[in-house]
Amino acid sequence: MPHFAARRAAFTRKEWALIVLGLATWVAIIAVAVWFVHQMTRSQAACGTALEARSLKLDGAEAARSAISRHFEASFAPGARVLDVGCGKGRDVVALLDMGFDAWGVEPNDAMRARALARDPRLPGRIAAAGLPGLGQPFGGGFDAVVCCAVLMHLAPDDLPAALEALAGVLEPRGRLLLALPEMLADRLVDGHDPDGRAFANHAPERVQALLADAGLALLRSEEIPTSSAETRWRVLLFER
Repeated sequence: MPHFAARRAAFTRKEWALIVLGLATWVAIIAVAVWFVHQMTRSQAACGTALEARSLKLDGAEAARSAISRHFEASFAPGARVLDVGCGKGRDVVALLDMGFDAWGVEPNDAMRARALARDPRLPGRIAAAGLPGLGQPFGGGFDAVVCCAVLMHLAPDDLPAALEALAGVLEPRGRLLLALPEMLADRLVDGHDPDGRAFANHAPERVQALLADAGLALLRSEEIPTSSAETRWRVLLFER
């Protein structure tokens, strides 16, 4: 009997060892599953961020109107002469024309500019090759308003002061500047590039405001644009010279 009891106790210890081993295996499987779901969630969030960015005028599929276009009529005087800096495929220039503004655009990318010119029969002659920070005085300068949407984040921090000074430099007195400025979570940026490989720098709205104040522009309005992604925030800022 004692020998049988000892064997039974030993067998029980083996059973417990198997149970513990099984539990450890399940914990490992669950941990891997949680990690996989986390990575998938991050990937989907990144895709959502990219789609939100494109709705504000980056490369890729576009909605009929950009998110910033709803600010045009509330920000600019009727019939104002408006320059869209970094106009991409011309969507906002078309929207501005449709609203009765005297709209013009500049775009440094040849392919994007070609698509803009083919977009609407009103655009040839209204789109030129130029960009930031070396904007110059396109179409003779003297604009009542400037739109710059989803552009500044592609500039290095050292180029930001000259770029903002260039934007201010094409405005008439009391001219207005409308910016759409993103801020992406720092851990999504690698060596100054976003997950799609594009140059990307977070420019704090406070720094933008301070630099434009040095250029003679005052902040009139700041508003955050709601998006479906928690990884990128978009802010619209309106300044006046």
